[in-house]
Amino acid sequence: MKADRDDAPEWLTSRPRKSGSMVAVLAGGVGMVITLGLLTVAGEAFMQSTVKNLAENRQQPKPKPVAEITRVEPAPAKDWDRIVEQQARRDAMSQQLSEQLSGSGSPAIKQTVFNDQNYTARGADNVLSLRESYQPGAPEKPAGKVRVTVIKEKQKLKDWACRGREGSIERRNCRSHVGLNYRD
Repeated sequence: MKADRDDAPEWLTSRPRKSGSMVAVLAGGVGMVITLGLLTVAGEAFMQSTVKNLAENRQQPKPKPVAEITRVEPAPAKDWDRIVEQQARRDAMSQQLSEQLSGSGSPAIKQTVFNDQNYTARGADNVLSLRESYQPGAPEKPAGKVRVTVIKEKQKLKDWACRGREGSIERRNCRSHVGLNYRD
């Protein structure tokens, strides 16, 4: 006995679908509430046991010392400010000596303070001068006649032994047979 799907009553063929997403959200919410409740209860129990342990293990405060003993900190091994000043004095002395020996009448003034009022712009370091004319290099000379030697490639056995239409099955089979049996 055969029946078509259209012959079945409507209540059998069409089922009202329940919202599966609503059930999943409800189950997730209940699970979250239960988990948070368990974590809260466990945290409270842990905190109570921790507070009891702290109260039992409470140590007596240390008595105040009658006198404090402090140690003098050792001086730093090198006083860099003093060393730099001494070196600057030595450099200044050697510069004065070199100026006196060179016999220049007016000592060169060295700029030591840099601000907007005494700024003098310097030109760029990597600029080409246009005063010098451009000199192109000598053009290349064309090469003379070149002798060309052509070396002919050795023809393979499977190329000249197998005749037939390019890409045909007979030619492919012949080439594979020759290639397997006669290595060159």
